[in-house]
Amino acid sequence: MSNNPDVKSITQRFFASYNSHDVDGMLALCADGAQGRYLPYGKNSVMPVRSGLEKIWRGFPKAVPDFGVEIIEMIPGEENTIVVQALLGGTMPADVAGLVKKGEVGRIAHAYIIRYNRDGKISRLDCYWDNTAINAIKASAL
Repeated sequence: MSNNPDVKSITQRFFASYNSHDVDGMLALCADGAQGRYLPYGKNSVMPVRSGLEKIWRGFPKAVPDFGVEIIEMIPGEENTIVVQALLGGTMPADVAGLVKKGEVGRIAHAYIIRYNRDGKISRLDCYWDNTAINAIKASAL
């Protein structure tokens, strides 16, 4: 990775903020005009981080009050990119077929591709996960 602060450290701070439900802390690590895509919402789901992904980040801790994030692996990529495997979840508000029953703690695997600008701010964040699991949570609690 070139011409950038320690993006691994910044990424750890981003997910630590998510884990503690500090969305403002997450946003502080994002560039003005940052874009993102949560692919299971559709291949054309690119949206601004602020007022777009931000709503999702604020919503999951409301749907799953003990919502938490655990980083499994961070893989540095070319330029200022990092790939993150993480488990997100908590006590499920609904059954997630084949994964967890309502009231049980479950974590759903997510993969993030995060790109940073030269100032060390997130400029693009793309996320992938098992949409069946998330839709079950959304339908019951969001």
